[in-house]
Amino acid sequence: MSKLVRLGAISPTHLNLNGDLGNLLVLKKRLEWRNVESSIEHLNGSEDFNDFDFILVGHGSNAAWKQLLNSRSDLLEKLVAYVESDGALLAVASAADRLQPLLTGVEVTVGHRVSEFLNVDGVVGYKNSDSKGENLSWCKTALLTQMHGPVLAKNPKLADQIILSNDWADIALRSKELDAVDELAAQSRKTAFEH
Repeated sequence: MSKLVRLGAISPTHLNLNGDLGNLLVLKKRLEWRNVESSIEHLNGSEDFNDFDFILVGHGSNAAWKQLLNSRSDLLEKLVAYVESDGALLAVASAADRLQPLLTGVEVTVGHRVSEFLNVDGVVGYKNSDSKGENLSWCKTALLTQMHGPVLAKNPKLADQIILSNDWADIALRSKELDAVDELAAQSRKTAFEH
């Protein structure tokens, strides 16, 4: 458990529409507070994804996806191959919509923009479309979600589940920082449920 954990973000200039990169910051800090070194690297899609322990594919507009896929037409296939080789991945909103059919064979119908607060098995967040993709689902080692923004900040247990399932750290190790951040997340969740 002492190796450097490499966290990669696919083209955050294109795929970070709602602050999804914050998910990697959450993982990095939770690892740091457990004395595990990690790095966050911005990826353009040409890298060997198997060199990374975790990849974030954030939400982007249709125009951003078009521009990205015009320059990296094999990107989605590379991400599927990464997951099929047990690579850990978080795909948010439009990224989940694009990867779900490739990983599961189930097509996703994408609709208009709406905004709603979700609670899926205790994981909370906001959904900004009426996409018919799963709100939160695992496909092998890939977590696909329609919840925008840094969903791991609101859901520290989910962040720790990712850390534990990848054997990066002992999640039983606690610190005053983890306790303080988890209390803030609990307050945020409580506030969201009240409105």
